[in-house]
Order: sequence, then structure tokens, then C-alpha cells
Amino acid sequence: MMTIARIVLMPIPGYLLYQDANLLFVCIAVVAVLGLTDFVDGIMARAEGPTVLGSLLDPIADKIFIAVIYLPLTERYVPEWGRAVIPLWMIAIIFSRDFLVTSLRTGLSLRDAPMRTSTLAKYKTAIQMVGIGYVLFFLAAHLSDLDTNLSIYLLCVPITIPLSLIIYRLVKGEKQGQRSVTMIILMTIAVIVLWATGANLAGYLILAGITGLTAITGLSYLSDAWSALRGKSGLMKEIGRFTMDGLLVPLVFLFLIGRYEMAGMSALIIVSLTLELAVGGLGNLLASQKISPRFRWVALKSSLQILFAGGALAIWWFDVSLGIPLGEILIACATLVTAIFAGISLWRHRSRYLPQI
Repeated sequence: MMTIARIVLMPIPGYLLYQDANLLFVCIAVVAVLGLTDFVDGIMARAEGPTVLGSLLDPIADKIFIAVIYLPLTERYVPEWGRAVIPLWMIAIIFSRDFLVTSLRTGLSLRDAPMRTSTLAKYKTAIQMVGIGYVLFFLAAHLSDLDTNLSIYLLCVPITIPLSLIIYRLVKGEKQGQRSVTMIILMTIAVIVLWATGANLAGYLILAGITGLTAITGLSYLSDAWSALRGKSGLMKEIGRFTMDGLLVPLVFLFLIGRYEMAGMSALIIVSLTLELAVGGLGNLLASQKISPRFRWVALKSSLQILFAGGALAIWWFDVSLGIPLGEILIACATLVTAIFAGISLWRHRSRYLPQI
């Protein structure tokens, strides 16, 4: 239930990210609470044992968290920094990796092919969450003209959380958790980078590190996929699905963020991407149970999404003026297609997860 609550509360920080500096500090607090619920949820899952519902919702909640927090910052431009808080090229790498790996995982699970999860990949989401928290603080501190020394002192406060866990385990004589040690190291590095370079460069370096880590963790998955599929029947079909569902669909949506000024357009794009991530998570769960997706339906969905979203992107790119908001209409159509197919997928397989709610 905690995971469901986390998903339901996601729109709150998504809204606060578009507000002024004071509400950005509130957003940071909300993001921290949501991050802690993920940590607590993980402890409870290890204590009580995994469930089908938990296996479905937990990775979906993590991906929605990253989407709702990262995507709005792509269109938040900071004049003094000369860039958006998160450059679009970073967002493209981060989300293309997630979509591609989700698609690969489904294909490999159906073939009983192993898909290794590297140590870095296990820490990826936690590092993304902590890193964006610091970037948000840099932004809020910059917009509110917060004193640099005070900012450094405030950034030291979160370090007390993993440090307390380490002290607790030392007192109990328990083995130290690698995640707590890793978080202390990363948080300390963030403070040092802010002290040495200032908010602008510190935020950029943290985001560049997150982007690089995300890209690197995708390489092992690509290697496993190539080893499993090379020389096998249906290779071209799988490559086509990976390309459309794992690359083209997310990229056309991502490159539309901030292109249209009509109210609600960016929200529709973010909703589309989060629904795609949710359906991808469901696909992973079903594939682990050897339930294959209907590839013709997937191909139809992806084709319509690329047609509508790509058409909107082309209208913006070539500055086409037709007297009607055609680009906005196409974005709405792409979102509608995404919602319809997501609803069909969730309804068709409701027996797999609804009994546990």
C-alpha cells in the first residue's frame, strides 16, 4: 500500500517543480519523504517476502518518480546558468536507456535468456533520486539567493541519515550495508563539489555523472541481449520492436517537451511517458510468467504514437502555421493512444495483480 500511496502522491512534486523558490524547498521535502518511503518499502518487502503486486508496482513507482521529477526540469530555463536545469540530451540518454532496457528485459525473459543486473545498476535509481535532490536544492538556493556557506551546512544534514544507519549497525554488531556507505560517499562528494565550483557547475557535474552512470549500466543489458538473440530466429522482429518501443517512441515524446506553450501540453507528454513506463513494467512481469505481449498490437500502438507525436514535432520544427492548433491536437491524440493501449493492457491482465490490492 505504501508503494500505491507513493504513486498517487507523485503529481504533488510535479506541480511544485514549476513554482517559485519557496515552493521548491517544499518540493525537496516532499521528494525526500517519497524517497524515504521507497527505502522503508524495501525493508518491509525483504522482511515479509516479495509479492506479485510488489514486483509489479515497485519498479513502476521508481520509474514514475524519476519521470515526474526529471522531465519538468528539462523545460525550466535558468538565465544565469544559460541552460535548462537538466539539458535535453541528458534526459534523452537517461530515459532511452530505461525504455530500451525494459523492452530488452521482456524479450529476453520470454526466451529464458539470462539478463545480468550489475552492481551499478542496483544503485542507479537510488543515485538518481539522491542526485536530483541535490540539484533541486542548488536551484532553490540560487533562486532564493541563499548564502553559499549556509547551503553547504544544510546539505550536510541528509548525510546524517545513512550515517545513523552505519552507527546503528556498528552498535548492533551487524554487517554494514553497502548502500549506506555509498550514499555517504556520494553526498559528501556533492557538498565538496558545491563548495569548490558553485551551484551551476555543481548541478551540471552531478547530472553528467548520473547520465554517464545510467548509460554505462545499460551496456551490460545490451551485451546480454545481443548474446542471447544473435543467430536466433526472430532477431529482426526483436530489433524492430526494440527500436520502435525502446527508442523511437520515448525520443519523439521527449523532444516535444517545452516545444508547445499551450497549457497542459507538457503534462500530457509526461503522462504519456509515465504510462509507457507502467505498461513496460507490466510487460516485464508478464514475460517472467511466460505471457507474451501481442506484438501486432504493440507495433500498432508504437506506429500511431510515432505518427502523432512525430507529426507534432515536425510541425514545430518547420514552424508550420495552419490556423488551427494542429500540433497540440496531435500531442493529445498521441496521449490518447497511449492511455487507451495502457488501459487495455492493465484490464486484460487484471487477474495478475488486482486480487492482492
